[in-house]
Amino acid sequence: MHKTKYLLQILSLMTILLILPSGQASAAMRGCRADPIFTLSNGDYLAVILEIGTPADNVKNIHYILHLPPGVTVTRVIYTGGPRQALKETYVVDQGGPANTYTVDTFLSTHNSVSVRFTVFARLNGGLRTSVSGFNSQHLSTIISWP
Repeated sequence: MHKTKYLLQILSLMTILLILPSGQASAAMRGCRADPIFTLSNGDYLAVILEIGTPADNVKNIHYILHLPPGVTVTRVIYTGGPRQALKETYVVDQGGPANTYTVDTFLSTHNSVSVRFTVFARLNGGLRTSVSGFNSQHLSTIISWP
């Protein structure tokens, strides 16, 4: 039963990834995107999708800080681009966030100093969605909160 539920969640996430908007910037990064899906200890899953306006070979690394409510942990991470693509992406967890709120801080480093526009989309359980845009020299923070 648990295995079936998990497979349905993954199928739902993959469907979400296919219907999210993808523009020209996404196409530039498509070959390198790892877009993590974080499974949380409370049964939630959080998908983080990036659209980056530079070729994949210009991306040095992507770092996430997940701010989760106390007691919630990451039990599994699936990188949609596979393990090889995940080498550029790292994350840490802070369990000091408020109840009913997930925050994802995203940092993008590139090999050159040219400003690169990118957008971070966060989606919770295939429903709640938020996004933020900025540049590689900025710290972008997306927040999903519910009552």
